[in-house]
Amino acid sequence: MPRTSLTAARPRNKTSRPRSDPHDWSRKQQRTNRRCQFIRYYARSARPKTIIPEEAKLLSRQGFGILPIFQDSSRHISNFSSSIGTANAKSAMGFAKRVGQPKDRGSTIFFAVDLDYPATQIDGPILAYFHAIKEEINGTFVIGAYGSGAVLSKLLAEGLITVPWISMSRLFLGTEQFFYSNRWSMRQVPPEVAHGPSGVGYDRNIVRVPRREIGAFQVDESGKGSLA
Repeated sequence: MPRTSLTAARPRNKTSRPRSDPHDWSRKQQRTNRRCQFIRYYARSARPKTIIPEEAKLLSRQGFGILPIFQDSSRHISNFSSSIGTANAKSAMGFAKRVGQPKDRGSTIFFAVDLDYPATQIDGPILAYFHAIKEEINGTFVIGAYGSGAVLSKLLAEGLITVPWISMSRLFLGTEQFFYSNRWSMRQVPPEVAHGPSGVGYDRNIVRVPRREIGAFQVDESGKGSLA
């Protein structure tokens, strides 16, 4: 499952931070690696893990791109259906509006599929879920997905996502084959790491494609967003 997370074009100098200790950490990390993106959360409602406008502005001031992932409940197949996809897409777009994510500019929202689902469930409820997401978002944002190789391969084949992000669980269905296919845009790499001063856990990710293809964004002090 993605946590507080950071992606980098190179597999070195990857660090993350909790929302509560921003300034000193951000200045130091900005000097270290200027090609990083933070992955932050959207959900059905505001909660401690979800990004807020002030955080988006802070990260942007320090030169980081922002990649949001919608993650609410995705650990049981009952969490996937056409109606849930529609509702989650609406919630994600609501968060995007609040934090200033730019519309119609190629910025990405990811949707999580956390567990190792079999092909029958991928072809059924999960596919219906993403069809509804695509219909609701209707080109306003680029759609990405986080999950197994089997999930990502199917969603790409159906034209339902553009940016595939492989979870770190290499034994999930289809993940090894998808990794070697080089069709992924991002991959999560183990191990999860703890931020020393706070103890907050975070994970690291590697980006295979150019930054402009990922769809990260930044916001200015007025809250207006643009591609990073």
